Amino acid sequence: MAALLVGMSVMAVLLGALMPHWNTLGQREKEQELIFRGNQYARAIGLFQRKFANTAPPSIDVLVEQRFLRKKYKDPMTDGEFQPIYANQAAQAVTSPTGAARPGEQGSATSGTPARQAVQSGVGTTGATGAGGIIGVTSKSTDASLRIYNGRSKYNEWAFVYVQTTQRLQGPGQGVQPGAGGGPGQNPFSPGGSQPSRPPVTQPGQRPFGQ
Repeated sequence: MAALLVGMSVMAVLLGALMPHWNTLGQREKEQELIFRGNQYARAIGLFQRKFANTAPPSIDVLVEQRFLRKKYKDPMTDGEFQPIYANQAAQAVTSPTGAARPGEQGSATSGTPARQAVQSGVGTTGATGAGGIIGVTSKSTDASLRIYNGRSKYNEWAFVYVQTTQRLQGPGQGVQPGAGGGPGQNPFSPGGSQPSRPPVTQPGQRPFGQ
């Protein structure tokens, strides 16, 4: 009987020591699932905008009904619904001093750039409406996170948004604008595009041909 009591006491001590470790592992798994589900929403919003001329979806239900989103994912941190981020929140954040982007910087959908930071600065504000449609989602949990995501350490600041970016094809020393050289949209360095003229190559003491 004494040995049994001693064994139970040892097991209780071990369980008490391992419990924080298990909780940490469980929280990290939830964080990873939060990132996956949030990116699914951002991807669905991007597909919707591509199909409907850059128009943001009016609701999450529309994304599910039109099969841009496989299902309405739950927020793993609260086991409830995600908090939508509306376009008017982003507009208000961009015009605020804390969310303003510096000249020469562009937004990105995958990094902590000024456009995303501007959206994040408006996340969690009260009185938000659905004006402008949904551009992303975020968690409703205000708890501190274990990992830092895009410079944010609280789950309700982890903004999963779709930010459209404009990419340009850069040539050696200069950017190639659409329609430059040949016809509309042609690459000036491809067949059919006009080639840039170069001066004739001459040797010291020689004159170019035809002179």
